[in-house]
Amino acid sequence: MFDHVRCEVPLPDGFKGEMQTKDFACTLSNLLISVEGRLTIEDCDWEDVPLEERPNPKFPFIGARRAINKRWRDLDFHGDFRFYGAQTSNGKWHEYQARFTHGALEFITAIPEDAYSQVDPSAKQ
Repeated sequence: MFDHVRCEVPLPDGFKGEMQTKDFACTLSNLLISVEGRLTIEDCDWEDVPLEERPNPKFPFIGARRAINKRWRDLDFHGDFRFYGAQTSNGKWHEYQARFTHGALEFITAIPEDAYSQVDPSAKQ
């Protein structure tokens, strides 16, 4: 699994697509690098959905819970993490490293293509 990343700070190469990271809990959480240079995570509370409001009576566990009171929590993160995404039009890979010092974004750098392994889907294992 992974966590979703959204970045309000312009990225070095201008990429604006969907991104993710595996450097945190990998629970499909939403992370945000805010325009203020803070790393935040979306928190919420959960409530049970009444049976009559669930989408499929044959499978009552689907849609059994819903998020309420959504809010962003500052992680006061200190360290580096990598995040990445691919261009939908051509599949071009974009990878970055962000450094935070005592919660404040110091920089985001693009990772050069030759610094990460390229997997050839036609290669036999």
